[in-house]
Amino acid sequence: MTIMQIHKDNPADEGIQRQAAILAFGAFKELKTVWLVDEDVDIFDMNDVVWTMNTRFQADQDFVCIPGMRNHPLDPSERPQYDPKSIRVKGMSSKTIIDGTVPFDMKDQFIRAKFKEIPDWKKYLK
Repeated sequence: MTIMQIHKDNPADEGIQRQAAILAFGAFKELKTVWLVDEDVDIFDMNDVVWTMNTRFQADQDFVCIPGMRNHPLDPSERPQYDPKSIRVKGMSSKTIIDGTVPFDMKDQFIRAKFKEIPDWKKYLK
């Protein structure tokens, strides 16, 4: 799995996030899942990444499944016995894109709230 942080400058950039995911699949055949997030998401904090699924993700629009792709043959779920209908040969898989980015024309509706800075906050823990 990989997490990609995407920057969109203007409405014409909408869709580049999914193109980037498809390029990643082409570059790394072992890659099975790409998670797309906006610039305000910390890609090194899985809590932040998962937060996008609860606030910026609609499965019927933002979940992309690409069946019949080659993947790493050591993945035990990629055997024909696992799903004979869709896995014809060992090492075949479906790839997944989870698009947790905000549509460009709605960015102003998805500004994250900031926590108030509290000087000397440790004194409140005593």
